[in-house]
Amino acid sequence: MAGAQARRAFQTLDGLRGVGAFLVVMRHVPFFFGPVRVPESFLAVDLFYLVSGFVVAHAYAERLKAGGFFWTFVKTRLIRLYPLYFFGLAIGLITAAYDVWTDPHGWWSWSKIGWGVGTGLFLIPMFPGLPANGTTLDGPTWTLIPELIANFVYAALIRFLNLWVLLTIVAVSAAGVIGAEFLYRGLDVGYSPTDQWAALARVGFSFFIGVVVFRFFGDREVDNEWVAWACMLVLTVMLAFRPSQAFTPYYELGVVLLGFPALLVVAARFEPGPVTGKAFSLIGLVSYGVYIVHQPLGNLAHSLVRRFIRIPGDWRGLGFGAVFLAGCFLLAWWLDGAYDAPVRKLLRARFMKERPKPLKAQPAAS
Repeated sequence: MAGAQARRAFQTLDGLRGVGAFLVVMRHVPFFFGPVRVPESFLAVDLFYLVSGFVVAHAYAERLKAGGFFWTFVKTRLIRLYPLYFFGLAIGLITAAYDVWTDPHGWWSWSKIGWGVGTGLFLIPMFPGLPANGTTLDGPTWTLIPELIANFVYAALIRFLNLWVLLTIVAVSAAGVIGAEFLYRGLDVGYSPTDQWAALARVGFSFFIGVVVFRFFGDREVDNEWVAWACMLVLTVMLAFRPSQAFTPYYELGVVLLGFPALLVVAARFEPGPVTGKAFSLIGLVSYGVYIVHQPLGNLAHSLVRRFIRIPGDWRGLGFGAVFLAGCFLLAWWLDGAYDAPVRKLLRARFMKERPKPLKAQPAAS
C-alpha cells in the first residue's frame, strides 16, 4: 500500500480531467458542434469524482490522520472551489438577465433570477418547490455539493476508514448506482429535486474507490508516453461510444463500476514525457475553470451569435465549436492567474490562521 511516499505530479490524471472537461463542453453547448455528439459524456462526472478521491487522498491523508487538520481542510476545499464557482454564477446571472431582456415572457423572470442568486451564493441545492438555484444559473455546478460532502465525510472519518470500511461504502454506493441506472434508465441523474440521492451514490462509489486505488497504487510510477496517450484515447472512446438502447444500462454501469477504476489504476502509474506532461498539466489546470464557465457562457454566446449569423447544423458548424473551445480554454487560463489564484490567496490570508504548506508538484484539485 501507499504510505508516506514522495509527493509527485499525476500528469496523466491531469490530462484525463482536461479531456473529460472538454467533452462535457460538447454536451452542454451542442449547437456549436454540428452533428458531433458525445452521448455518454455525462459519465465524466463520475471520472471527476474518482480522480478527486485519489488526489485528495494523495494530498491530505497524512495530515488528516495526524489530527487537528479537519477545519483547515474544510476551508481549503471551499476556498479552492468557490471563487470560480462565483464567477460561473455571475456569468449565469448575466445570461439569465439577457434572456429576460430579450424575451420577457420566457422561462426566466426577475424573481427566478433572485432565487437563483440568493440560493446559489450559499451553494443551496435544488429541492422541491424551489423555483431556481445556482444550478439553474450554471448547470454543471450541481456536482460540487456531492463532491464536498464526500470530501468532508472522508476527512471526518479518516481514522476509521480501514480497507473493509472503505469497501463497504463502495459496495453500498455501487448498489445505489445500479439502482439509479435501472430506476431512471440512465445515469444522467443527480441534479433534479427528486433524484439527488443518486448523486450521493455516484460520488460515494467513485470518490471512495479513488481513495482505495490510491492506497494500493499511489506510489507506483513508470514513464511511458504511449500508455499516457492511450488513456486519453480510451476515455474519449468511452464517452463518445453510442450503445444500443437495450445495452446502455450495462454499458454505463460497466464504465463507472469497472472501466473508470481500471483506467485510474493505469493513468496513475504511467506518466508521459516532459513535453506531453506539460500539456497534460496545463489542460488539467484549466479543466475546473472550463467546466464551471462553459454552459452559461455558451448559452450567452449562442444567444448573441444567432442574432447575426445562422449557425450551420452540419459539419460546417464545427468551426464555431473549435472557436468556442479555444475561447473557454483561454478564459480559464486567464482566470487562473488573474482572478482565481489571487482571490484564493486573499481568502487564505483572511480565513486561515496558518496556510497549509504547498505540496511539491501537486496536481490541481478537481
